[in-house]
Formats: sequence, C-alpha cells, structure tokens
Amino acid sequence: MLLYIVTSKFDFNKFGLILSKYSYKVKTNDILAGIIIGIESNYALVDLGLEQVCFLPLKEISISPISSPTDLLNVNYIGEFLILDINKNSNRIIVSMKRVQSIYLWNRLRQIDFSNITIYAKFSKSLTKGKLIIFNGLFFFVLNINIPKYYLRIKNKNLFMPFKFLEVKDYFHIAHVSSKLAVFNKVNKNLVSGPTYLGNVTSIKYFGVFVNILGVNCLLHISEILKKKNQIENLSSLYKLGDQIPLKIISKDIERGRVSVALKD
Repeated sequence: MLLYIVTSKFDFNKFGLILSKYSYKVKTNDILAGIIIGIESNYALVDLGLEQVCFLPLKEISISPISSPTDLLNVNYIGEFLILDINKNSNRIIVSMKRVQSIYLWNRLRQIDFSNITIYAKFSKSLTKGKLIIFNGLFFFVLNINIPKYYLRIKNKNLFMPFKFLEVKDYFHIAHVSSKLAVFNKVNKNLVSGPTYLGNVTSIKYFGVFVNILGVNCLLHISEILKKKNQIENLSSLYKLGDQIPLKIISKDIERGRVSVALKD
C-alpha cells in the first residue's frame, strides 16, 4: 500500500518537508528517520514527516524484551523506523524499530561464510517440529531431528550449543541450522577408516541399526549385517538398546553429517 507524503504538522521534522518536496511515496517495509513525540504504556508516538502520527508498539521497539517503552526511549529520541502497516481505514501507521535492528544484524551476519562457520547459540522457544534458537539477536530454526536426543531432554535454556547452517534465505531473513552437523564437524577428524570403534546401539529399525560413536549417530545398514549373518528374522533378536558393537567406518557424508559403518571382522 502506498501513502503520499504531505507536510508534517510537527514543524521540527524537516525530513517530512524534504519527502513532500519530491512527492515520495511511502510504502510498507520502507525505513525512514523519525522522532519520538510521545510515550504511552504500550507504545510510543513517532513523527515520520507524515500527516498523521505513527504508532510504535511495545513489542516492536527492541529485539530484546522490555517492560516499558521508557526503558529505551524518551521524547525527542531520533532514530530509524520501518513501516510495518499502513491502514487508511483506521488512519493508523504502525512502525518498528526491531525490524530495523534485525536487518542490520542480518546484513552483518551475511558478511561471513555460512558454509564453514559454526555458531554457538541457545534455545529460545519450542515449536511443534523443532526449536527457535537465538544468536546475536537473530532467531534461527532447527528441526528436532537435527538436535542430539540428549539436548532435547534437558530444559536448560541458557545452555549454548554448536550449530551449522543448512539453508539461508536472504529475502525472508530465515536460516535453518543443525546441531548434529556441528557436533559431527567437531569429531569428524577422529572418525577414520581402519580403527575399530565401539558403537552403542541407540535405535533399531527395519533397515538397520543406529549406533553412537564419539557422539555421532552412525548407521549400520542391514545389508552390512547380512554379510556376517546367514539369516536374520528380526534385528531386535540380535541387538538391544545399549549394546556395544565393534565397528569400522566405511563412508562419511560430510555435507549432511552422516556416517555409515560395518561390523568389524
């Protein structure tokens, strides 16, 4: 939605005069300079040089939680504000400082090499299929399948964990991360072909057995078991959770953090 600039009723906002001179059209997601002209309990009033005053809700003031606008703002505070919503029916314009902070933080983060970096972040919120983690004021999503089971059980929100980036969508400022991949990258050099490792059985499936080696979940495929066993009715008849099996590394998928193993002779 577009909104034509008109001269501000507040004389001290010269920015509005400049915008109106060039017939600038304000639209959602624009970032404009403005000044705080009033503070209420749940919002602040902002002059952006428009005909009507703009509303800055409490939840849009800062990335970090605050209890009152006065925690961060005062009258005559000058800053940058992003246009969230323009509602001509209610004659209200909603703005955000938090979105501006998020954009700057994202641009700063985007300068680093996502493919090689490991970040340390903590859990912020549990969702249906995963969790939100917070890193340097930004929120990223991690699926439960990409979190080691041990960390899914603990409830310590202040625990910092390593994460690797799986997918980054610049336009939406969305990133998917994995803790399992970060753990894998830390111990990857210690998992090599040749030596014998003792793997603890963590899960038994129809297609194979998952074992834990040095904190990494590895797959012992049923085809590898069949090479050693002539006949198998059920993998549960051979293994149970917690069993230790002598194994060797046969392949590693570094990009996805997957390891395949075979029974040691």
